[in-house]
Amino acid sequence: MQITTLEASKIKYMIDNNQFDLIIDLRNEENYSKGHLPGAINIPINEITDNMAFLEAYKNKSIMLYCGIGSQSKSVCKVLALNGFQQLYSLFRGIKEYKYELQL
Repeated sequence: MQITTLEASKIKYMIDNNQFDLIIDLRNEENYSKGHLPGAINIPINEITDNMAFLEAYKNKSIMLYCGIGSQSKSVCKVLALNGFQQLYSLFRGIKEYKYELQL
C-alpha cells in the first residue's frame, strides 16, 4: 500500500506531464464548479463507495485525490488502499494550497 502526500508544486508538475491516470476532486459539486485541478473529475466524498465499480478500472493506475484542506483525501486514499489500490496520491493541505490556474 502506497499513499503519497505531495506539495502543490509537485502535483502541478505531475499534471503538466500527464503522470496521473485519474484525478478526483472530493469536494461537493458547487465547489468543484468554482474551479478544480486540470483534468479532475468530481466524485464527492460521500459518493466514493457508489463509484467503486468505476474506480476498479484504475486499481493499478496512478490516482490523485484532493479535497478542500487535505484531510478527507488522505482518508479516502486509506480506504482505497485497503481495497487494493496501488498508486495513490493526496494533495498536501488540499486545494487551498494549490496556487496555480484552475479549470472552470
